[in-house]
Amino acid sequence: MRKLIKMEKKLSDNTDALLERRKARRKVVFRSVLLVAFLLIINTFAWFTYISKAGVTLSGSVVNWDVTFLEETNVIKEIDIDITDMKPGMVPFEKEIVINNGGDIDAKLNYRVESLTLLGQELLQDNQDETIGSIKNDYPFKLELSSSSDIIPVKGSANVKIGLNWDYEADEYYKLNNLYTYDPGVYYYTLVGSIYQVDNTVTEENFATKIANGLYLEKDDADSYWGYSCGKYENDTGKSCLHMRLILNVTQAN
Repeated sequence: MRKLIKMEKKLSDNTDALLERRKARRKVVFRSVLLVAFLLIINTFAWFTYISKAGVTLSGSVVNWDVTFLEETNVIKEIDIDITDMKPGMVPFEKEIVINNGGDIDAKLNYRVESLTLLGQELLQDNQDETIGSIKNDYPFKLELSSSSDIIPVKGSANVKIGLNWDYEADEYYKLNNLYTYDPGVYYYTLVGSIYQVDNTVTEENFATKIANGLYLEKDDADSYWGYSCGKYENDTGKSCLHMRLILNVTQAN
């Protein structure tokens, strides 16, 4: 009888211990599920916050300009364009200016770049096409400027588009200019015929002279340089890395 009581007590103790272990396991599982859910919520919120900020900062917008001729034979408008958060793989920047002709005679559209600065340095040359071409060919990011038509019919419209894109992955080299600073940790190249060759003689002392004679950088290193420089410039000054002032001029067509 005593043995039976002891066996029943031992069985009861084992059952209680098993129940306690099960309760403890449920608590661990429940806490783990809560932790996973919490991390998922935080990560999802952070992702959407990033997307929202990127969209607000980088998405282009459409600017409408209604032109009505009164006594004047031409009207002028200045547009300031600021491009921020420039980095490899950025969301392409796009801005469209729509000019609506509300007059009773056809209009002629002209535009010109009055100022184009990068890192606060003026890049504009005498020929704006050469300046845009330089930005398109000499930097890892590509700036585009175009208009849909030179003539705006009565009650019609035309548009001017500004875009900037910065792609990853391209087997390219970029010619250095005076905006670059010397970095001993990268390879510099000279162009010999059609072949880019490493120049191991570049030093901080002869860097400016080498640039004047033609010095090049691989795209990965150019990406790193401009991505860092743009971010630092914006943080230090509160200004956009690239700023353009565009002058639109609409005249009555003869």
